[in-house]
Amino acid sequence: MEYPDNTVLIVDDETAVLTAFERLLRVLKCHVITTVSAIDALAILEKQPVDIVISDMRMPEMAGECFLEQVAEKFPNCERIVISGYTDVKATIDAINKGQVSRFISKPWEDKDVLNMVKKSFEHALLKKENVRLSAETQQKNLELQALNQSLDLKVQARTEQLKVANQSLKNSYRSVVRMFSTLTTRRLGIKASSNNQKLNLIFVSVAKKAGIEGGELKQLYFAWQLRQIGKLSFSDDLIKVPYLKLDVEQQRVFQTHPLLAQAATLMVKPLYPAGKIVSQHKEYLDGSGYPKKLKGEEISYRAQILAVVNDYVELMYGFYDERQYSTTEAINYLQTTAAERYNQSIVTILMESIQALSDTGDAINDKCIHSDQLTKGMRLTRDLISDEGIMLLSSEQVLDEVSINRIREIEFNLDESLQIYVSQ
Repeated sequence: MEYPDNTVLIVDDETAVLTAFERLLRVLKCHVITTVSAIDALAILEKQPVDIVISDMRMPEMAGECFLEQVAEKFPNCERIVISGYTDVKATIDAINKGQVSRFISKPWEDKDVLNMVKKSFEHALLKKENVRLSAETQQKNLELQALNQSLDLKVQARTEQLKVANQSLKNSYRSVVRMFSTLTTRRLGIKASSNNQKLNLIFVSVAKKAGIEGGELKQLYFAWQLRQIGKLSFSDDLIKVPYLKLDVEQQRVFQTHPLLAQAATLMVKPLYPAGKIVSQHKEYLDGSGYPKKLKGEEISYRAQILAVVNDYVELMYGFYDERQYSTTEAINYLQTTAAERYNQSIVTILMESIQALSDTGDAINDKCIHSDQLTKGMRLTRDLISDEGIMLLSSEQVLDEVSINRIREIEFNLDESLQIYVSQ
């Protein structure tokens, strides 16, 4: 692999060493800068970006550990590698502690080891650059969201009056009202519109029909599905962008009011009364452990039981309930086993059958979460592969080959992370 956009700076008072490194790195097609002076090296770093600094320990003008300490302080994004002989143990330790050295090259070195080390450093640099780009993009999105939130804050203060105005202007078009609220809520919750949303809609409609819901009842149930999150519009980010299990007791108490807030919102649009009733019960559970009224068994409408099953499946899948995302297998197991007493198991079975049927045609995700040592050629990613820092490493739908599998394992090693990898079943 070639790295024409990457730069390495080599600092050593022996010109023979510089020549050897320059010749060795020629195969990578990267930009190589050499100097015998640590002071000159600092001047070079002031003038141009450098991805990697490789420095000897023993130099007449400035000791390697002192030089690398200054590099770490002034240019923290530049990766630092030290060239160390067996007699430089103490200086090497100082370089690691003060200069935050990530790797070191022992004299005499193996060319293959040096090339692999530089390649990994370049890949790490590329990831960091991508992270900077994504951070800038996120900042821009946050500014847009902040502007939206400022507008929403004003709207939330007079929510009832606004809904009355919306109902008056859209009284003959309540389907448009539903779409408007669904879109507004989705944006407020920070959920990106994607084909996955359409897939979830297909799953929900499939479950509802197989459960015997049709006609006007199906229409109202679908409206309830679209409006189930509207009660969260007035919540702070601490409530809606943190998994439910991570909220403290008081936060959970406030959060548990959202079904009633959603129902209150639908009262502004008379044709949505039945949907509002379903939404008010969609977090109630058969064993009485739900909210907001702790209804039990037959006190909960059948349509609300359907919405509860599919909604909680989605919350588990996308990390809204627990701090990590569940695979399809884990989410279904939770509904069937971990919290089986909460849900109508005949509906859970229908959900499982619908997912399987739709996944066969590519209209639903049916996946499992595995470790990198379980990857095999031909597996297909069902979700974007994201690092702990939020960097997208591989996109969903990619079919894995030996190269991509080795890349995943190498990234885990370099970043010291255990990635969550979702693949189709």
